[in-house]
Amino acid sequence: MAVAEKQGVNKKVLAERMGIQPQNINSTVLNNPKFEMLEKVADTLGVTVSELVGDAPASHIEPQQKCPYCGHDLNIKVE
Repeated sequence: MAVAEKQGVNKKVLAERMGIQPQNINSTVLNNPKFEMLEKVADTLGVTVSELVGDAPASHIEPQQKCPYCGHDLNIKVE
């Protein structure tokens, strides 16, 4: 999370500010978080959800999906 890093906030500090256990940061915040959790992180850091995820690297986006009808690979370009 680049926003937290820019603010000098590590996972332990973020967890303390959010009122959750530091060991839960990876499972509840970083790995497939729900929108409500993103809102809570953004609020904790004093930014919007857009600012929080805006500079997420494209590697976090799964570029190749399967067509639900024929099963062929779909190449999705994210701009």
